[in-house]
Amino acid sequence: MSENKINTRITELFDCASFEKFTAARPNGFVTGCGKVGGREVMASFIEPDEMSESYFAGLQDHLALLEKALEKKVPALIVMDVPAYHKTADKSPFPNDPVKLLADKRGVGRWYFLHSKLSGKVPQIAVVLNRLGASLTFPVALCDAAVMVEAGGMSVGRPDVVEKMSGRKVDYNELGGPEMHYGAGSIDHVTKEESGAFEWVRKYLDYMPGALKKTEAAPEYDGDKIKGIIPASPNFAFDTHEVLRGIVDGGSFFELRKGFAAELITGFGRVEGRTVGIIANNSSVRGGLFFAETCRKSARFISICDSFGIPLIFLADDAGFMVGPEVEKAGIIREGSLLFSTIANSGVPKLSAVLRRSYTAGVYAMAGPGFDPESFIALPGAVISIYGKAVAEKLSARGVDEKENGAIAEMMSGAEHPRKLLEMGMLDGIVEIENLRSTIGRFLNKVSSKISGSGRPVLLV
Repeated sequence: MSENKINTRITELFDCASFEKFTAARPNGFVTGCGKVGGREVMASFIEPDEMSESYFAGLQDHLALLEKALEKKVPALIVMDVPAYHKTADKSPFPNDPVKLLADKRGVGRWYFLHSKLSGKVPQIAVVLNRLGASLTFPVALCDAAVMVEAGGMSVGRPDVVEKMSGRKVDYNELGGPEMHYGAGSIDHVTKEESGAFEWVRKYLDYMPGALKKTEAAPEYDGDKIKGIIPASPNFAFDTHEVLRGIVDGGSFFELRKGFAAELITGFGRVEGRTVGIIANNSSVRGGLFFAETCRKSARFISICDSFGIPLIFLADDAGFMVGPEVEKAGIIREGSLLFSTIANSGVPKLSAVLRRSYTAGVYAMAGPGFDPESFIALPGAVISIYGKAVAEKLSARGVDEKENGAIAEMMSGAEHPRKLLEMGMLDGIVEIENLRSTIGRFLNKVSSKISGSGRPVLLV
């Protein structure tokens, strides 16, 4: 039964008959091997869900050997996570038959965590969660760059019964470690109903990584005329930036990551004229497109993935800056914002920053604006780049400040509301009509093609 299950998973993930097993014929807890996914070499380790191994420690050695080989050969590594057979013993013990070796041996679970950490940024790592994982099996998932989970899956350090024993609190598993909880918390990138959907997601993700087969250019879903009316002129009206993307990227190519987490910021891969790009876009239809602590973490992690693997970045700004108030201060918005700034500054991939409608205060910098060395900083004709918006300026002017301060506010707003003035002052590299934004990005990609290379720096675990 288990052999058939593993073979089915291999068939769904790998190109036809391309997977070759590394592991011995005897059951040992893991099935490891290498094959082709979309024509490129990929290594994978499948946890054996049914066959009891004589020694789980011995089986782990095969898994570690695969990770070491992936590091040596610079080949993407996949871990397909199920519940090992030792979890299903009659006494339901969470411990395998050699717990001390797994904990304290130099080739134990610690080495598993170590190797994922060493692989980070050097090769793409993806986790597929097919069952409810606990304890030591959970951390490798988060150590990977990307993770997909089926609806029947989950993960938590302690099971509900352990939580109750230690804290006296009864918890529902879905609240503790279910897929929707992890999707909303940003621990995983995607949830799918069936295993086949999870493996299809992995195949699509790898299509955007270095070494994938080159894709041909496709027309965008929206033409120039349709995209013209998407962005409201007034900043008081929200809009969904996904609609703008339909007129920029090649049709059907946008692949969003962590959509369920901090949805005021859109992050994902796409293609423009056949070339892969990373896209970061504010989304005013969710929480006004403001930056919160979690928004900064989401952006920083995605930027680090693109930096590691040499994927140029496109920032589409429509933000009112950073959220204020005691709640966000307690959440560490200054700390997380600083992490984002540092991540942008230290990323080596080419960046284009475009202001769609507005960009206020430090939000300008959070979208790789002036001072952060974008290759190009551009704006749409009606964009406002300012310390604050018109509504705030009017409130400040009406609060009874002196004439000099009112004059300074009026002068600032006058300059900010006319991108042409910023262009004349050398503060903008260009003003672009929205229907020409795709072609502008295409020219940017042509210009920087020789500068694109991956840094190999570890992916941020935030």
